[in-house]
Amino acid sequence: MRKNLTWLMALLAVGVVFAAGCASKPKPTATPDEQMAALEGWDIPLDPLTEGIAFGEPTEEDALILRPIYFDFDKSEIRDDGRLVLEDIAAWMLERPEAQLKIEGHCDERGTKEYNLALGERRALSVRSNLTGLNVNPQRLHTISYGEEMPVCPEATEECWSQNRRAEFLVNYGGEAAAAQVAPPAPEEAILEYEEIVVIEEPVELPAEEDTGTTGRRGRSIDRYHQ
Repeated sequence: MRKNLTWLMALLAVGVVFAAGCASKPKPTATPDEQMAALEGWDIPLDPLTEGIAFGEPTEEDALILRPIYFDFDKSEIRDDGRLVLEDIAAWMLERPEAQLKIEGHCDERGTKEYNLALGERRALSVRSNLTGLNVNPQRLHTISYGEEMPVCPEATEECWSQNRRAEFLVNYGGEAAAAQVAPPAPEEAILEYEEIVVIEEPVELPAEEDTGTTGRRGRSIDRYHQ
């Protein structure tokens, strides 16, 4: 009886570990219900982010795909130009089933900080919903809002404001690719150069000794200056 109980506990432990491993790696695609909810504009629940998952800047090549999404003033709806970008991002995500994205919502400086934090969240959620409608599992898409706190252009002009109303992407590639992506660059080897300096000592003439008028003794006068 005790042996059977031990085997049962071992099997349960394996099941828990297996379930935890599955939870940390969500399926690549959205379910039909999630896609329908996204297309209808409903809220899609998001599970808590698995501890230990870090996000960083995409590689130079991937940054050409993971481009910012821009918004009109005081709006969170995806524009036509943004939909084209999101179609490319969705295809990129479906080709990389282990990758996860963090979507950052941003605003321009107009409005209160509280309002802009809420607006930035709506923009990030709008991007997440659109990608879910394009068949990306929403559990691979995480959101955060920075409101007006992280502008890319500091000037109070419409041109700058239009650049600050955006959603940007950080990525976790999953597995070894994530570790390689966040690894700091190796420092360059320092090259030390030495220059040989040759010092040539030249003879210095000593001042001539003056006759002090004393027989058999010669002396030298030294002037001292005090400042």
